[in-house]
Amino acid sequence: MRLRSRIAWLAVGFFLSTVVSAYAQAKPAQPGPYPPPAPPYPRFEVTGTYQVLTVKLPGCETDCTEVFPFGLNLDGAINTSKSFGIAGEVGWATKSIDDERLHIWNIGAGPRFNGRPMGGRVWPFAQVIVGAEMVRASGESDTHLMIQPGGGVNINAGDGWGVVIGADYRRTFLDEEEFGDSGRNAFRVLAGIRVLLD
Repeated sequence: MRLRSRIAWLAVGFFLSTVVSAYAQAKPAQPGPYPPPAPPYPRFEVTGTYQVLTVKLPGCETDCTEVFPFGLNLDGAINTSKSFGIAGEVGWATKSIDDERLHIWNIGAGPRFNGRPMGGRVWPFAQVIVGAEMVRASGESDTHLMIQPGGGVNINAGDGWGVVIGADYRRTFLDEEEFGDSGRNAFRVLAGIRVLLD
């Protein structure tokens, strides 16, 4: 009787362990208390750059360009997908001309298109900024509509930051009767640091 009793208890134990093991394997895994994985692109980008601005002055015949060797630019972007975002920027350039300090401010926003190759460290981008340009000198200022297409590359240099090099063309729309031309052309080059935020 003792042998039969032991065999019966072993059989019941084996049956119960098999049932519990099968139930555990068939039950779907419950989500753990872990945050969702980060997207394969930064949600936000903040960039600070040094800029050199070259302006072609309207209505002149000789020596029509002025180079502004010192300027700063700050931009931020919200990325809605891996390849598309909305960028906004504010910038400033200054130069002394004929003992008079001239300041050029720009502010605007627009779409930014990003290329982010899988595993690549170089991310090209292109953008079109629409906004306003303000020229200030001798306590007076003029503000005009501008459109500024451009682009560049972000070279990922570490965890969450990169080095940015870019160039833009800027068209500022003017009153032809007042300025002798319908617009002013400018070109700029930029270099700085971009912070990538999830």
